[in-house]
Formats: sequence, structure tokens, C-alpha cells
Amino acid sequence: MSRRPYIALWLLLVVALALITWVAFTDDLKIGSYTPKKAPIADLFITDSVGAVNPDTVIVSKNQVIKKVETDSASQVIFIFGDSMTFNLALRLAQYAKQNGHTIHSVNWDSSNTKIWAEHDTLSHYIQKFHPTQIFISLGSNELYLKKPDVRRPEVRKILSVIDTIPYVWIGPPNWKEDSGINDMIESECKPGSFFRSAGMEFKRKKDGIHPTKESSALWVDSIMRWIGKSSHPFLVETPSDSIGRANPGIVFLKALNK
Repeated sequence: MSRRPYIALWLLLVVALALITWVAFTDDLKIGSYTPKKAPIADLFITDSVGAVNPDTVIVSKNQVIKKVETDSASQVIFIFGDSMTFNLALRLAQYAKQNGHTIHSVNWDSSNTKIWAEHDTLSHYIQKFHPTQIFISLGSNELYLKKPDVRRPEVRKILSVIDTIPYVWIGPPNWKEDSGINDMIESECKPGSFFRSAGMEFKRKKDGIHPTKESSALWVDSIMRWIGKSSHPFLVETPSDSIGRANPGIVFLKALNK
């Protein structure tokens, strides 16, 4: 029996399938005044399931995905607090505040860590005093040495519970060495779009090899401000013009305590 009829039939089927698939993926196809009805073949390949890219979604870190949020155009009351990294961060942040019509308050507590802030009412005191609408946290640098950083999870939770519903950004420490998971632990406790991972960035540091210089800290803040648009609460952070000059961060210095 000849195979030619079967070959011809298969060729016909292949051509028909190719035509149907082409129509399925072609937008606004018309033949004269007739619009062919599309088969749902394209839906098998284009989907909103896991792995698809949603235009309203922003990946803010390797572990966090959030929906895009409109930029808050209102003037903010910014409050930045934390360890000795805070001072230079506040200096540059104050310039952003001045440029964009925000108010800023700062508390620098030398040698502090999550344990110290969690065990004192200092944070709640200054929140009640300043009534911030946006908080920046600079803690974790003095805990890079912890071999089991999970022991500080309750303290991180306590700090975040005091902050409550106020929008915040936790600025991760500027690692000068590998940590044992302090960044991952803090990030896992922060809500999506509220943790800025500084580990992996390059810094020029002071003679102690730990603290970024004033200039490097300014660039650090610039990086954070560029990221703010992807955060859980974006607000106006136009880059300060050269004419802004110095700005007062309203900083309060607290004496170091035993860890």
C-alpha cells in the first residue's frame, strides 16, 4: 500500500496547525471585514502563573517581591536612628530632606545594637517626640560577629513592633567581612521593600577599616535614595543640587553602653 496519501495528510495537518497557531498569536487579525476567532493556544504559553513577569511587581531583593506603589508626594518627617554609622548617613540624608521639603531628626547611639535598642524605651520616646512619617534604621554593624545571629531575632521583632505601622527602611550594615547571617535574619523580619542590603557594596573606609568615610557614606545614601522608588513606601527624594550645601540633621548623640 502506498504511503503517499498518509504523507500528504500529515503535511496538510502540519500546515493547518501552523496556521491556527499563527492566528492565535497575532493581534487584531482581519480578513476583509471578518475577524477570525482565536484558539486559546497562546494561553498555554502566556500566563500570570509563578515565574511570569507582572508589570505591577518589583523584585527588591533576592527574597522579596512587592507591588509597585505610587510615590508619596507629601512632605515627610524623617527619623534616622542607630549605631555610629548613623552620623554620616544623617548628614547626607539631611541634604535630601532640605532639597525635597522634608524635616529630619537623628539619634546616633555609639556602639549600640538591636539588643540595646530593644531593651530601652529610647526608640518609643523619640517616636513620640518627633512623630516621624518615615524611619531609617542603621543597626546590625555591631552584630556582624555573631555566629548565631538568630538569637537577636526577638530584639529585631521588638524594634519593629515599636515602629508599628510607620513606614521604615532598615539599612543593612556595610559589611567589612562576611557575616554569619545577620543580614538574612533582619531582612526576613522586615516587611517586603523595607530592607536595603548594603553588604556587597564597595566603600572607602576610615583608618579602623570599618566605618565608611563621609564621602563614601554620602554615596551610600545616594544608592539608598535611588532604591526608594522600589521600596514599600516611596517618597520624594530628588537628588540635592550643588547649591544645597550643608544641612542640619538635627542629630542627638547618646553615650555608648555595655553590649
